[in-house]
Amino acid sequence: MVLLANMGRCVYCDRDSSAEVDHVVPLSANGADDRRNLVPACRECNLGKSDKGLFVWVAELAYRERAKECGASPHGPNGLVWMRDYIDSAFDGVQARIEAVKAELDDEARSTWFFDRYWWLGKNDPVWLWRAWVEPSAAEARAKGYPKLPPPPRMRITRSRLGQLLEPVPPDETP
Repeated sequence: MVLLANMGRCVYCDRDSSAEVDHVVPLSANGADDRRNLVPACRECNLGKSDKGLFVWVAELAYRERAKECGASPHGPNGLVWMRDYIDSAFDGVQARIEAVKAELDDEARSTWFFDRYWWLGKNDPVWLWRAWVEPSAAEARAKGYPKLPPPPRMRITRSRLGQLLEPVPPDETP
């Protein structure tokens, strides 16, 4: 469920597909192992962030991005004041995406839809296989507002020579 939040993109760089789930507040800094602390991340960002705080990691990302754009002098003509504004802007963007992911994960219809269909998937399933299998149905469900499954048919146990046998209960029959 977390991997498909933020449209399946890394919440930090917002470019690459999410391949891993990251803790915003690292476990080593007493962060909770709870969905409110989990975000989708690409492998590079997850490894780079490691156990760093959010602001430190976003500042590193912003500095690297600006250095690619500007070459040897990433601060440009305005010096460190301009760089701080650039980092603040990048941090605000990441925080907005994290809040959007939290809202998406708190959506009851979405949670119910994922739980009803994929509760049995473990953490060790290969992400690329899982994504190829789940993403198309999740996109369709997102477009439909994550509809609920129809209720299962009523069944009753009947006895036969071969043991127990299930048969559907007609809808007009009262229990």
